[in-house]
Amino acid sequence: MATCATCHRREATDHPAVVAFMEQYAGGQGEPMVWRKVNAMPTSAMVHFKHKPHIRAEVDCATCHGEVSQMTVAQRVINTASMGWCLDCHRESGASIDCLTCHH
Repeated sequence: MATCATCHRREATDHPAVVAFMEQYAGGQGEPMVWRKVNAMPTSAMVHFKHKPHIRAEVDCATCHGEVSQMTVAQRVINTASMGWCLDCHRESGASIDCLTCHH
């Protein structure tokens, strides 16, 4: 939540959803955050996407999620539910393309 709050302390600070987020989640108070998936992989793909390796590799959020800093509500703007899209990105960045990197 602290990572999300980094931007939301500056962006859309008067938007009701941001105000509610900051009051309920950003301070570490209240219930755990309930995420609404915007980019969901089909269950049949057996893909287990993990954000941590992408964050460690400094992949910008906008790469997969679009310009979230310009959105007041997250929307799906990039079709990331394609193995070819992911493989192209992995090849360009020198990340592993071994099947077990993403499929478990």
